[in-house]
Amino acid sequence: MRAMRRASVRGRLRGWSPLLLVLLALFIAACSASTPRPSGNSGVPRQTGVPGTPPGATTSPTVATPAPTGSPGQSRFPLAVVTGFTNLKDAVTVAELAQLARSGRIFTPCDVAIVQPADLAVSGGSCLPANQIASRIAGEPGAIGLLPPGLVEVKTKVLPVDGADLFGSAQARSRPYPIIGTSTVLPPAATSYDAANIRTLMSVGESCPDRGVAQQAITLGRGWGWVFGGGTARYLDIRPNPAPPGHVGNGFNVADIQPTGNAGALWKMIGAADFTVEDFECPVVSNWRVNEGLSFGIDPRVLGYMKRGGTDTVILANNHQTDQGIGGLLESLGHFADAGILQAGAGRDLAQALAPAVYDAHGLRFAVVGWNIVPGVVAAGPNQPGVAWMTDANIRESVRLARAAGDVVVCMPQWGFPEYHVALQPEDRAIQQQLIDAGCDVILGHGPHWAGEIDLFRRTDGGVLFSIYGHGNFLFGQDWAQESQEGVLPELTFSGTRLVNVRLHPYAMYLQAQANLTDPQGDGRYVLRRVLGVSRLAY
Repeated sequence: MRAMRRASVRGRLRGWSPLLLVLLALFIAACSASTPRPSGNSGVPRQTGVPGTPPGATTSPTVATPAPTGSPGQSRFPLAVVTGFTNLKDAVTVAELAQLARSGRIFTPCDVAIVQPADLAVSGGSCLPANQIASRIAGEPGAIGLLPPGLVEVKTKVLPVDGADLFGSAQARSRPYPIIGTSTVLPPAATSYDAANIRTLMSVGESCPDRGVAQQAITLGRGWGWVFGGGTARYLDIRPNPAPPGHVGNGFNVADIQPTGNAGALWKMIGAADFTVEDFECPVVSNWRVNEGLSFGIDPRVLGYMKRGGTDTVILANNHQTDQGIGGLLESLGHFADAGILQAGAGRDLAQALAPAVYDAHGLRFAVVGWNIVPGVVAAGPNQPGVAWMTDANIRESVRLARAAGDVVVCMPQWGFPEYHVALQPEDRAIQQQLIDAGCDVILGHGPHWAGEIDLFRRTDGGVLFSIYGHGNFLFGQDWAQESQEGVLPELTFSGTRLVNVRLHPYAMYLQAQANLTDPQGDGRYVLRRVLGVSRLAY
């Protein structure tokens, strides 16, 4: 039968014209030339490892070999440089990474070919499946690795590279990013990155620029511009507070702080965030005066500096808001409105006190709510001006309103009484659980006057909830202990509504009045280690 078919075909070909035979020959030759043939190097980057291996699975590190440049059609994407959440390192250079790669001390994804820079595509590094790197780094927080952007999560910390920052401020996100990879096996969700979907939130600690702060600005004539002009600082000494027994500060150490220049650097960093929220604890009134007691009033001119510095929203649910009476609280609400700063947590009645302040950060809406549990202030009621009180009913109503109005619900409790703790007390932990159950996305606590515990929780939707007990004094005028002189500025990064990165920026208060950034690996290590030492980061 096969012979008959071949004969039949030959017979039909004999009947074709010479022109048709020539065209047929050309067609067959063209098809043969375009058909790829197997070879030792197909032009596809070498992919090693086991794509899709579940996080936590045991896989031995593989010695990475140089990967060829990606072929057309492969996705190109930036690779984030990550380290452990508790690593005090806050930035890196390409030169440092190249040295780590040459010495085999950087984790790279086996399922990614590094195409830029060439210095990182060298043999000798340890590679793991991309979806195992975050867990490996979390277990070895001093390590550094490269991670596709879609796999970045809060258990690691992203480092800026030569000033370019995939998960930093808008300006840092806009800089050319130096580390690029390709992959033919990773899903788009792992490799996708769009800077337009990234937003940063900066949270500023306890502020009440009266007392020691106002004394420097007004009494000593340094001016509010000096207060808001802090740059960087270092410690000349840490020594015991000389206060005698029975006096405030006895038994504590204090830091001798010296500015080192870079005027304006701290507020420049605050203002670079897409959204900045601040805990503002005292009433703003026209009849303010500098005082040394515990009944505060703030110069309205301060709000202009805050607004220009980048403060978008303040939380007023705290224990000093009625220090100047109900009239002072109502006047304060007007001053914030005039300054263009949103406020939440206090109001002319309970409904206004529970209502969220909603800030639209280029399409991502942050809805801020807060409550107070520290005595000494008037609680808002149906017909009573005051602050939102920390009750289960008030928490749930505020969060419900915030969820309806915003994309990310930011909860700011004034807790931690009695004050001056680093770790949550049992009553604070019960409140924390109330806030989680109510549906908060982020918990930014205030009240202890010391920077304190950070907790990370896995949410039911798979995301991560960030909670911090306290930020420390920002503009509050307490210098009797090192703990009250120092603080942290949490910077939270969201990809859409998903929290993906957290950084802590340490600072110290010079002369009680001027916040200055400190080196995280230098003098900033004191407050960072104090905070991280009591934190619960596994989720």
